[in-house]
Amino acid sequence: MNEKIRPNGTQFEGKEEYVREVFTEIASYYDEMNEMMSMGMIKGWHRFMIRKAGDINGKKCLDIGTGTGEIAFLLSENAGAGGEVFGVDITPKMLEYAEKKMKERNLPKPVVFETGDALSLVFGDCSFDIVMSGYMLRNVTDVQKAVDEMYRVLRPGGRAVVAELSKPNNRVIRFFYELYMKHRVSRLGRKYDNGEPIGGKYPAYEWLTSSVEGFPKGKEMTEKFTKAGFADARYFVKSMGAVNIYSGIKK
Repeated sequence: MNEKIRPNGTQFEGKEEYVREVFTEIASYYDEMNEMMSMGMIKGWHRFMIRKAGDINGKKCLDIGTGTGEIAFLLSENAGAGGEVFGVDITPKMLEYAEKKMKERNLPKPVVFETGDALSLVFGDCSFDIVMSGYMLRNVTDVQKAVDEMYRVLRPGGRAVVAELSKPNNRVIRFFYELYMKHRVSRLGRKYDNGEPIGGKYPAYEWLTSSVEGFPKGKEMTEKFTKAGFADARYFVKSMGAVNIYSGIKK
């Protein structure tokens, strides 16, 4: 496979279609693997994101790369009956599971799930009060454009909160992190993807772990938020550096 590690992460020809195939393949066990890969911490990361968003009650919210809807459901619970929540994803299969899960949730108002591209959102300028995204940016072909789109659809004063996987800076912690990702997570992934390449490229869970390599994190990522126009762009290190959560306010 012709690939390069670049400042915007791993990029290769046909990445968008490959990513769609990966998430179509793993949709049925995506939530289970997330729970195992995060060692049960993923729900805590999401609650932290909600806290960083501030007062969501009655607000119009967007979850980009919503997957099976977990962040969108949290937004709905906090936005209440007076709010609106939309979730977009490029993979229809993931949205099918989000719709099924929503039937089992007692939400104040249903989430509107739509197929959509993070690099070309169908929503107009200044449409939302809150924009969130979880673990999506590694999967796009242009990180800056995705952040620019978040800024575009936010109203002045609106806030973006984004979670993304990272690698710990501390060498000792990074050693154990890499050991866990390469062995424990890969072994768990094989239970589902059988190590079979998708589209002649990575097996699903090899992609999900290797895509962290070369991906911008910390200050590099906040610089992309600042370039898009966000004020007060900052990041919060969670789980000893395994995840960073970014936030910014539209001027």
